[in-house]
Amino acid sequence: MSIVEALLEQIRQETRDYPAKRVSIVRVRIGALRQVVPETLTFCFTAAVRGTPLENCRLDIEQLPATARCRKCSLMFPVTESWFECPSCHEAGAELLQGNELELMSLDLT
Repeated sequence: MSIVEALLEQIRQETRDYPAKRVSIVRVRIGALRQVVPETLTFCFTAAVRGTPLENCRLDIEQLPATARCRKCSLMFPVTESWFECPSCHEAGAELLQGNELELMSLDLT
């Protein structure tokens, strides 16, 4: 629920200059390593906006897989655990390229 509360605060900040507009779609991007369950986020969002001007808006969630690049051999590979070991050279500590996001991407206003 704390994620939803932070998201709602961001929405309020982004829409404060458009008081006559209604939010129809909220788009968020969530990386796999954030361990956010989309169904739970949707449930919490729906509960939090009930009875507010956001009640009828749609929450679109884009899930991003985790991807890393080996610092030694530059191989890009999918990350399945929090331990980033290169599957080719077995070097530990690869650079995380994607997968830790938790971002409000856009709002559709009508």
